[in-house]
Amino acid sequence: MSVSPVGDAGAACAVVRLAGEADVTTHALGEALRAEAANRPPLLLVEMSRLRFIDSSALNAILRAHEDLRVAGCVLALVGPRGSVARVLRLIGADRMIPVYDSVEAALESAPPEPQG
Repeated sequence: MSVSPVGDAGAACAVVRLAGEADVTTHALGEALRAEAANRPPLLLVEMSRLRFIDSSALNAILRAHEDLRVAGCVLALVGPRGSVARVLRLIGADRMIPVYDSVEAALESAPPEPQG
């Protein structure tokens, strides 16, 4: 897992990149999402194209971050879920609650305007 900014400091978009497995033993995911959500970026992308497995604890961390950001007027979006990860997201309806994009570029092109504040 890695966290990286996108664009200049004013763009305030971050990408959390996941790979391998995200499960109850992956405490860093929840910590990274909480830290990024605390920064209130207008857009936080969770890039999942290299993620092979996700369990309910990791999904819960993502859903909590989504809700925290939504309340703050920000957006969390998922990028590139594949295979069983995409299937799990569909089964629980997360793909209807959280925007899902094929690529980081597509998410940035479709991103909502920055909140006025």
